[in-house]
Amino acid sequence: MSNKNMDLGMFIDKLVSEKREFEGLEPGVITQIKTDLLSRVESRINAVIINNMPEDQMDAFFEVSEKGTDEEVQAFCSSNIPDLTELIASELIVFKQTYLG
Repeated sequence: MSNKNMDLGMFIDKLVSEKREFEGLEPGVITQIKTDLLSRVESRINAVIINNMPEDQMDAFFEVSEKGTDEEVQAFCSSNIPDLTELIASELIVFKQTYLG
């Protein structure tokens, strides 16, 4: 598991622990909820990346996404999207607020 996925996994664990409605659910149900949430968070992050990637870098981005390592994709995104870390953090905050209601 990459560092990005571990960080997102910790984010999801914290979200689930803060959602009182999940107290007492079976571990298998909690695992499925976490898997679903991780997929949703990754989709939101991917949308942030695509929406902020310069148009002239889109072809190169898709090529790196298909053929590169996670580290290469992350480096490409960081070098082409100003304030990427802040954009992702902002999206995670919005996701958390929406999810916890």
